[in-house]
Amino acid sequence: MSDLIHCITNPISMMLCANAVLSLDAKPIMAEHPREVKEITDVAQALLLNFGNISDTRMEAMRISFKAALEKEIPIVIDAVGVACSKLRRDFFFELLDLRKEPGKRQTLLIKGNYSEIKALADCTYRSRGVDAEGNDTADEVAEITKMLSKKFAAFILATGKRDIITDGDLVYLNDRGHFMMSMVTGTGCMLGAICATLLAKEPSLKSVKKACFLFGSAGEKAAYRLGAKGSSAGESGEIPLLKGERTGAGSFQTALLDELYFSYEEEQENRQDMNRLSKEQMRLYLVTDSTGLSEEVFLGKVEAALKSGVTILQLREKDKSTREYMNLASKVHELTKAYNVPLIIDDRLDVAMAVGAEGVHLGQSDMPVYIARKIVGKSMIIGATTKTVPQALEAYEQGADYLGVGAIYPTTTKVKTVLTSVDTLRDICGAVPIPVNAIGGLNKDNIDILKGVPIAGICVVSAIMKAEDSGKEAAKLLERFEEIHKEV
Repeated sequence: MSDLIHCITNPISMMLCANAVLSLDAKPIMAEHPREVKEITDVAQALLLNFGNISDTRMEAMRISFKAALEKEIPIVIDAVGVACSKLRRDFFFELLDLRKEPGKRQTLLIKGNYSEIKALADCTYRSRGVDAEGNDTADEVAEITKMLSKKFAAFILATGKRDIITDGDLVYLNDRGHFMMSMVTGTGCMLGAICATLLAKEPSLKSVKKACFLFGSAGEKAAYRLGAKGSSAGESGEIPLLKGERTGAGSFQTALLDELYFSYEEEQENRQDMNRLSKEQMRLYLVTDSTGLSEEVFLGKVEAALKSGVTILQLREKDKSTREYMNLASKVHELTKAYNVPLIIDDRLDVAMAVGAEGVHLGQSDMPVYIARKIVGKSMIIGATTKTVPQALEAYEQGADYLGVGAIYPTTTKVKTVLTSVDTLRDICGAVPIPVNAIGGLNKDNIDILKGVPIAGICVVSAIMKAEDSGKEAAKLLERFEEIHKEV
């Protein structure tokens, strides 16, 4: 049964919010009569209160619904529209918060506003001239304010702007997805509030707020791309797009935005439902190859010995070979991995992976975005991603990655510059995403004890196997040691 989302929002964006909820496979109801709203909220799975175009009747309805939502312990989103330009709205916001007798104990509350609105909640003397954000505040400056407010209000905070800021007071996520044309359509901010409420109804966590911002921002980018618009982020200027020689603008974009929101969510759901491309067991010992200084015969011999001794997944990494050379070697390696029933992952090059029929591709932070690769290959291929932070991990997961490689845990000899990732961050990433996570970077049988108790799926190694005199024997020792330290997880 679809979730029911009770939205008390302004009439300017009511239809947009209702359609946004419908796009996410939920049901909107926009009741606002004070004599019926408690009855509606009592059967809803989330409540959205939008302060736009406020009135006495709507304020009374919000009070009643807010109390009902607190009693039922369903997620609440307060979209604090206009609190930076209206004392009435600002006072009403604090009046609602005062109704919480045990703030944050069991209640999922999201407070949303643009940069100016969030600043006004932190400083009662701050003013803006309207409901749009003003000033030149940086994301870093506003992030500190959001963290403070999150702890003060015992709530998630979403500050929208050139970079959306999402926080629970400790973790801070930044979202850069979006397009400047989203600011040309009235009500897009209200739509985001409705999307947040809908996803919080499905999972009341900070990840849902991050997912809402990502889905909506990417839908805006895809809508603009469909119309041929230039520019990318909401903060960039751009040109009015041309479609088949005819001028198109905000009206066409609004329709395309709603279409792409629906398609983005549908694609994300399909990806999540088809997570059987890779199991955690297949990730236990992940070999990343290095052919430096080796003849092809010796290289292939080392690879086969490692496969024979327990490597469960293999990534072919060749940074310096031409496309044709890469394809030729990949074809030979694929014959070996197929013989041992081990997935072959191609590093960086989706074209090579597709050309040789490899089982997957691994993408780094500077490679093709995961969501583009997923759009190209659909469900047919494993896609892995390198991440170093929780926000990067969540973004890769939301874009359709099947697994993550996280590190470097130790300095490596395979890269000129190594950026280290702490074991604590690795543990946080494991807890943040439901897909397999592997540690990578300078790991060998003598130093992997540092990973004891961390719920990783496996370890990724390069030099420990590829530079060993007997790669097969070293692979067997690594697998045995990993399984020893992993017993307690």
